[in-house]
Amino acid sequence: MEKLRIKLEKWVNGGFCLAHHEGHAVFVEGGIPGELVDISLYKTGNKEWFGTVSEVVESAESRIPSDCSVFTECGGCSYRHISYQDEIKIKTSLLKAMFPGWTGKIEVVTGPENEYRNNVQWQSNGKDIGYFAKNSHRIVNESQSVCKTVDKRLLWAEIPQGIKKSVAKQKSIQLRLSSKSVVNYERDQTEISVFNTKLKVPERGFFQINRFLLEPWLSKIKFLIPDSANILELFCGSGSIGISIREKIASLYGIESHEKSIRYAKENAKTNNALQFEYEVSDLYQKHLPKHTSKFPIWIVNPPRAGLTEGIIESASMFSPKQIVYSSCNPSTLKRDITRLEKIGYRLQYIGLFDFFPRTQHYEVLVSLKK
Repeated sequence: MEKLRIKLEKWVNGGFCLAHHEGHAVFVEGGIPGELVDISLYKTGNKEWFGTVSEVVESAESRIPSDCSVFTECGGCSYRHISYQDEIKIKTSLLKAMFPGWTGKIEVVTGPENEYRNNVQWQSNGKDIGYFAKNSHRIVNESQSVCKTVDKRLLWAEIPQGIKKSVAKQKSIQLRLSSKSVVNYERDQTEISVFNTKLKVPERGFFQINRFLLEPWLSKIKFLIPDSANILELFCGSGSIGISIREKIASLYGIESHEKSIRYAKENAKTNNALQFEYEVSDLYQKHLPKHTSKFPIWIVNPPRAGLTEGIIESASMFSPKQIVYSSCNPSTLKRDITRLEKIGYRLQYIGLFDFFPRTQHYEVLVSLKK
């Protein structure tokens, strides 16, 4: 790897500090603005270079000793060299910069910064088990015993022998916390209790990973929608959002492409006496929304990182729902989609930063738009 001494300038998205060298923008991991650092470059393009701090020559006052022995080597965390309070300030200012027209405040919702993950994906090569090292497929074996982001029950030493045997030959070992045990994400369903709601999620089904912020996030969605709402829930998964806040909903129509998740959504609705809820299997990345969904004035959308399709935006233009409540794990596609929605008459009413992924570059953003 090529070495370089460089002065770091400012925080940017992705957990990086930005610097410049001989006409190149240099994105650096493990640094703090104002520091003079030696970095190891791991990617050099025509315009942009990427590197990791190998030595701090002049340290920032805000730098703290990392509480993780594999920080910067493991590919998981971005901010273990600064306080969590500083991390939240960085995330909030970066989000604010993405929406310069927003004059309201950004609500920030946080929970415990460690042991928040209810699932994990360990990598295995038959000898080592752990996370991949940054920018490689080399396994950092120590990570499976020291990771601070996962619930301790998901550390490899704590996994029941029966589960270990079931995943012994897998290169990617995905595990998830169920209500009473650790389960194999690839094979077993998950049981979850939230508010007064018991939910089941199928194997490989999506569910939010932060066990501490799930209820505050759902409470805010519930607060944002009107009483006796008629809801269209897109990317509904196993129905967890709508069913959890069912007291406020008169009727709901959920759409999701994963057939088994829809089967579970129907079962979850029945179990929780949400008998007025209906669900449909449909690929939301292929076409416009079905015409019969035009009667729902409130939309709740929780898409994957790719965000909303042109087809969904065009459907919003045709059907004109009064309100869209949108939860996103990717602020850049959220910004793109909000720009599209503003062009057809929607205006931002609320922005909330829910730090689902402490100590990493990632966070969830919840917004409400109205016509």
